Amino acid sequence: MNLRNGAKAQPQSPNVSTRTSTPKSQASDSQSTPRPRSRRKKSSDVPDTKARRVRTGCLTCRQRHLKCDEAVGRCLNCRKSDRICRRGVRLNFIDTQTVAPPHIIARPPGSKVTFRDDSRLIASLYVGGFEIYPPVQPESPVQENRQAHHDFDFMGDDDLTNLFQSVAHSFDPLSFDVPHPNAADFVGTDTWHQSHLVPGDELLPHGTSHFARKLAGKHEYHAFLTDPEQVSLLRTFMEDVGPRMDIMDEMNHFSLILPGFAIGEPILLNAFLACGARHRSFVDPSYGDEKAAHYYDAATRDLLNAIHDPNRDSVLCATAALALGFSETMQTRSRHNGDHNAGSRALIRECGWTAKTPGLGGACFRISVSAELLNCMRYNWTLSWDPNTWGVNMDMDHSQATSGGNQDLWHHRILYIFARVMTFQASSRSSHGLSDDAARAIQPNDQEWITHNRWCEQWAKSIPRSLVPLGHLQPWQTSSNSVFPEVWLANRSAIVSRLFYHASRILLAKSHPFQSEFDENMRKMRRSHAHEMCGLIAHTTDQGVADISLCFLVLAAECLDTREAQEEVLGIFDTITKVTGSSAEPIKNDLKQIWSWTDAHPHTVTPAQMHNHFYELDPSLSVSNHPGSSPGPHNPLLTAGDFSLENHPYQAYYVPPHHQHTLNQYHYGTFDLI
Repeated sequence: MNLRNGAKAQPQSPNVSTRTSTPKSQASDSQSTPRPRSRRKKSSDVPDTKARRVRTGCLTCRQRHLKCDEAVGRCLNCRKSDRICRRGVRLNFIDTQTVAPPHIIARPPGSKVTFRDDSRLIASLYVGGFEIYPPVQPESPVQENRQAHHDFDFMGDDDLTNLFQSVAHSFDPLSFDVPHPNAADFVGTDTWHQSHLVPGDELLPHGTSHFARKLAGKHEYHAFLTDPEQVSLLRTFMEDVGPRMDIMDEMNHFSLILPGFAIGEPILLNAFLACGARHRSFVDPSYGDEKAAHYYDAATRDLLNAIHDPNRDSVLCATAALALGFSETMQTRSRHNGDHNAGSRALIRECGWTAKTPGLGGACFRISVSAELLNCMRYNWTLSWDPNTWGVNMDMDHSQATSGGNQDLWHHRILYIFARVMTFQASSRSSHGLSDDAARAIQPNDQEWITHNRWCEQWAKSIPRSLVPLGHLQPWQTSSNSVFPEVWLANRSAIVSRLFYHASRILLAKSHPFQSEFDENMRKMRRSHAHEMCGLIAHTTDQGVADISLCFLVLAAECLDTREAQEEVLGIFDTITKVTGSSAEPIKNDLKQIWSWTDAHPHTVTPAQMHNHFYELDPSLSVSNHPGSSPGPHNPLLTAGDFSLENHPYQAYYVPPHHQHTLNQYHYGTFDLI
């Protein structure tokens, strides 16, 4: 009985029997068997805490060897360290052996990806590295923008939205105030073509400018002036001189932005003080010209020392030279021997500033180009800078959807049109009285004239609302007894752009290849735009445009054919000269001679001589302004407007910078940072 009960109780303790009967080797095997099952259970129930490799993080975190949280816009690491959150794809080139020198590969039509080639920038840091690259041939702005528009025709709305989002991640939206463009802003423009690592580098994309970064950056401390004389002169510059330089700059760099930053830059501060002192001595003869000469010499000395340094700040030098060149054009009893006008042009081209350059670079480009255009109109000079290399987008067919509110673009367009008209007038000749074979030989000139006239019409119809007159009253609608219409424009840049537009139409009426300038249609065209120009100048109260208005008023006055209009325009000259302080009698006498008034002086004059009399210029500059006449005295910028020329400015001081490049070698973005 006990044995039976013991046998039945034996299966109740299997663990004991197994543990005692199993060999050691088998026991070890049985103990190792459950371990894989426990690991599989852990992997399925417990989350893996191992760091996941980031594949779409920003390049800034990758360079710093940090894990990026891949936040849209700006990641957490970049926000904490106040760094630029750069996005994109970093390409590593392993095989650097090439048979031929590297070059820029053109983007294929329809491509949705834009590559930024930094190989030239990297090679320029090494001796002889930049010379292995072939120069880039500039394209016509019309063809360039047509190609850009053709490329985006392949893209739909979703593609454009994705493109904008991907490009928007390449910069810090908190570091600068930039209006967000819509998808249509990409059509036919170079917007967002190149991203920049640091705000301000867009002014010198092939080098580094600490002054440009200072303009675009944020600083906690700003210096201020403590000298009473310098405070007074800088205020004079901001109130009286700067607005004259900013006549086509809606951002007012020279009258609002630059004076504050010039306090920490002696070269620029002395240039501004020289302009202020020059203006002070002009309006107040008792002030004297000694202070102007002192600051002018100090700024010139600092500029020449900087020009001799290959590590110079080219943006700062170009801005200071432009201010010094402007001071040379201001009327005064004594004139300086320096030629900073040519120097500023050479520095502007050294920086690569064109119509595509945003901010300060584009403003300096407009000041330099507009000044040369006015001189070419006065003396029948040849333009030194080919307008086709300015990078102006002339695709005005899509202007309403792409750049309707971009005033700078429309300023560049009317300057480009005026330059092309000036070039056409210098090279054209009238076909009146020519044989049929000779008339057919100038057929291309006729087509070019039609193209220029069509551009003028498109510009007038497509400009944004801010450039359109707010009021236009015919003479019979006013009680002023004026023969000119009353034209009311809201801002200074709109006035100047309108003056260039009317001047272009007048010059076109004087240079038609088949119709004489005395043809009734051409006379009507000249008279209409001359009346519009006179009415605009007569009703403009902005004293900042007085000087440039005189240049255009002379051109318009020559086209007036009634005694009543001629007498009224002489009164307009008297009104404007009260502001500028000049004497209007010489030019009034010259106009009376052109109008064949009986009380005029018997000698014959030309329009260029009128400018010389009015501006007290050298009589040797007098040339005929007739379209068929040969070019006048040599344009000094033709031989001294570029450091690559033999007779370049600053001969004894100039040293090529380390970022030396050729014109139009790089394409720039067009977003404004300042």
